[in-house]
Amino acid sequence: MKDTFQKWRADPQAMGRASLLRAKTAIPRYIPIVAWLPKYERGSLPVDLIGGLTVWGTSVPTALAYASLAGVPAQAGLYTAMMALLAYAIFGTSRHLKVTASSTMAVMSAAVVAPLAAGDAATYAELSAMLALVIGVMLLLAGAIRLGFIADFLSKPIVTGFVFGLALVIMIGQAPKLYGVPGGSGNFFQQATLLIMNLDETNPYTLAISIASFALVFALRRWVPKIPAGLVLLVVSILVTTYLNLSEKGVSIVGPIPTGLPQFGLPQASLSDITFLIAGGAGMVFLAVGESLGTARAYAAKYKYHLDADQELLALGASNLATSISQGFAVDASLSTTATAENAGAKTQLSSLVTSGMLLLTVLLLAPFFTNLPNAVLGVLVIVSVLGLLDISEFRRYWNGKRTDFAVAVTALIGVITSDVLTGLIIAVLLALVMVIYRASRPYIAILGKVPGMRGAYGDIGRHPENETIPRLIIFRMDAPMFYFNANVADKQIRERVNKSEPRPIAILIDLAASGDLDIVSADMLRDLVKDFRDENIEVLFCQVRGAVRDRLRRNGVMEAIGEERVFLSVDAAVKDFSERYPPSADAAPEANTVTLSKQAPPNTQ
Repeated sequence: MKDTFQKWRADPQAMGRASLLRAKTAIPRYIPIVAWLPKYERGSLPVDLIGGLTVWGTSVPTALAYASLAGVPAQAGLYTAMMALLAYAIFGTSRHLKVTASSTMAVMSAAVVAPLAAGDAATYAELSAMLALVIGVMLLLAGAIRLGFIADFLSKPIVTGFVFGLALVIMIGQAPKLYGVPGGSGNFFQQATLLIMNLDETNPYTLAISIASFALVFALRRWVPKIPAGLVLLVVSILVTTYLNLSEKGVSIVGPIPTGLPQFGLPQASLSDITFLIAGGAGMVFLAVGESLGTARAYAAKYKYHLDADQELLALGASNLATSISQGFAVDASLSTTATAENAGAKTQLSSLVTSGMLLLTVLLLAPFFTNLPNAVLGVLVIVSVLGLLDISEFRRYWNGKRTDFAVAVTALIGVITSDVLTGLIIAVLLALVMVIYRASRPYIAILGKVPGMRGAYGDIGRHPENETIPRLIIFRMDAPMFYFNANVADKQIRERVNKSEPRPIAILIDLAASGDLDIVSADMLRDLVKDFRDENIEVLFCQVRGAVRDRLRRNGVMEAIGEERVFLSVDAAVKDFSERYPPSADAAPEANTVTLSKQAPPNTQ
């Protein structure tokens, strides 16, 4: 601080220019629209306009439907979509991603808020906005401290199983609207039982609307796919309901929707409620980041442009903050909306600005038109939107590929449908944590042999039995970083393989290329391994030891025990040194070691 002040006194103009330069660099970094909008190619304007209008055509019906799913007033869905699309267009780095209301976040929001709201509509809406605020703050903090890697925490099988189960829960939760019967709470089976018990109260007009709505949507998608089926369904159902006066025949309708902008402001909640929302929101953050970054990365790879994962967290957080101050609910990336925009030809986030502007006109001018919209139609739209989440092919792929991934996906699915959604999310997150710990604590240790016909190449004899082992030398390769979780397992595997080897080896070579660093537990394990094998007249060698690992081994006394000259740059260098020091007997052919391999299946490596 003192040096900075002295520099400013010496040359205030230079310091001012430096500060201005830093600001000019930082603003585009954190507000990407400042960088891309002035350079916008006018040739992209027609397709972005068409893309924006197309997304508006699908966003209006889905926003209304997801508001119903989230348990908030219909206009909240329009506010949510409008503000989220605007915020992401300003702060996001993906050219294609659409952050808006989604079925996943809507139903999760309802699951978290419902226990606190106790059926009070005003409290429900306020807490939904507060949950979006909590999620937004957590995402901003995650982006600020560069936690973009958390997108990889929930594995694909876990997300697949959770989302599949979530889709089933959403569908059974919307089913009562299709029949015009009372709904209920509970897990999938409890809601299904209640629905069956109430079927004798079915309203025939509501059921007819539901059947006709499904038929219209699927017919339009089949024969006129370019027309926004959801928007057509809204218009037709409203006109029919109004003309036939179906609301007087027991058909539930949305009712009056306020016209105009939302009342902007921070939502209010008690400290105890906020604490509860933080617990539920944390799981939603993992899910939102996983879905959003996964989708954004896929489009960035497809169209070959750079994506800033940490800035994406900031943009996702900003989108949730924007919805929270406008009476909305939590949002994340919508895969279906993103795909709709791409199929319409949208190339940049200008299409999101167009959609947001059209939604603004909708809340200002068209809100009264939705008064006679049947709730059954919203149920149909929700169910149709989540049908794509029922991806059986992924389960088939896991079954054919890796059975443990299949088991993980099924466990996540069962966790959602046999408990409430929030508990299911907790189960999914805990399952992810358990899988990370389990896989990290069970490292595969390959035994290497020389690849025939390839100079200096060594590969896993578990995968390639034709590889030639080195007489009286066993070469171990850790195929995972070594740390306290797996140090004892690695120690046990190495000792067992050495003890079962015939004849007894003169030396063992440990390849540490996978370890970028070592903790104290791992270093202590290696030190004890060196000491014990030295007592048995077995030499321990190391190769491909990185600088940080070498420093740790020095501090732990390992390097002193084996000698610096026994650490080699490569497997081949270590083998050559061993062969020079222990040449095969001239009187007899060298006898190769017979090594008992681990029962653990070798990974897909050499």
